[in-house]
Amino acid sequence: MQPRFCYNKRAQETLAAFVNGGRFPHALLLEGPEGSGRRTFARKIAAALFCRGEHKPCGSCNQCRKVLEQNHPDVEYYGGDGSRRSFHIDTIRQLRQNAWLLPGEAPCRVCVLCGAENMTDQAQKALLKILEEPPEHTVFILTAENRAMLLPTILSRVQTIRLEPLTPAEILPVLRERCPDQPGEKLEWAAETADTIGQALALLADESLQKHAQLAQRMLELLCNGSEYDLLTAVEPVSRKREDLLEVCTQLRQLLTAELTRAASGGESRFSTRRITRMLEALDDLLPRVQQNGNTLLLSTLLALRLSQA
Repeated sequence: MQPRFCYNKRAQETLAAFVNGGRFPHALLLEGPEGSGRRTFARKIAAALFCRGEHKPCGSCNQCRKVLEQNHPDVEYYGGDGSRRSFHIDTIRQLRQNAWLLPGEAPCRVCVLCGAENMTDQAQKALLKILEEPPEHTVFILTAENRAMLLPTILSRVQTIRLEPLTPAEILPVLRERCPDQPGEKLEWAAETADTIGQALALLADESLQKHAQLAQRMLELLCNGSEYDLLTAVEPVSRKREDLLEVCTQLRQLLTAELTRAASGGESRFSTRRITRMLEALDDLLPRVQQNGNTLLLSTLLALRLSQA
C-alpha cells in the first residue's frame, strides 16, 4: 500500500520533473521538520525510480509495493539512534561498500541516510568521498531536519528538496480522517499546535507530550509578555527530569521555527526575525548540554535567562 504523503505540492512537482525528465540527481537531501514525512517521501522517490507502471510511482506494481512496504533488496536504510552525533563513521564505511554492489532487481540501488544531521564530522567526510565519485548505479537520499547541521561540502554535492510545515487548515482534515474518535476541540488544538501531520498525531497519542507542548506554548507567551521570573516559574516543573526538559525545549524550538518562517515570509509574528534567531541560537547552544548529562536544574535556569535576554 502506497504511504500517504499529503500536501507539499512543490516537493511532489520536483519529483515529477525528475521522473518526466528521465534524469535523477545522484544525491538528494530531503529537509523538513519532524513528522513532515521525509522517510515516506524517500520511499516514494525510490518507488518512482523502480516503478514499472505508466504513472510513476503507481504504487501497485511489484517494485512499488516492495519499496513502500520497506522490503525491497535494492533499498537500504542507514542512520543512528536519532540522537545528536549518533550516526558514526562505521555506518558510512558499510554504506560505501554496499553502494558499489550491483542492483539485484531494480535499475539502480537507493541508499537512504535517515537523520543525516546526526552524522559525526568524520562520518560526513567519509560520505563526501563517495558523493564526489558516486557509483553510476546508486542514488543517495539524505533526510535531515536542518541542513545547516551538514558540512558545506556535503551540501554542494546534493540537491535539496524542502518539505514545508503545514497549516492548521491542511492538518485538521487529515486528523479528522485518521482519528475519528477524538473530540473535535482536541483535534483543532493539535492542528494549531503542530507543524506537521506526524507531530499532530504524536500529540494526540501521548498525554505527556501534550503537557510538554502546552508548556512550550506558555513559555512562548511569557517570552512575549512575561517577566524573567514568570518564565523561571513556568520552567520549574521540568527542571529536574532530563527527558521532560529536552522535550519541552524541542517543542519550543518547533514553535520558534514556525514563528521564524512566518516572519521571514512577511507574515504576522509576535517577535522580530532577529529576536527569534537569537532565541533559536540559545536553544541550539543549550540542547546538546541537556543531552550530554548536564545539570538540568542549572540548565533550565540558564535557558530561561538566555531566552529572556535574547
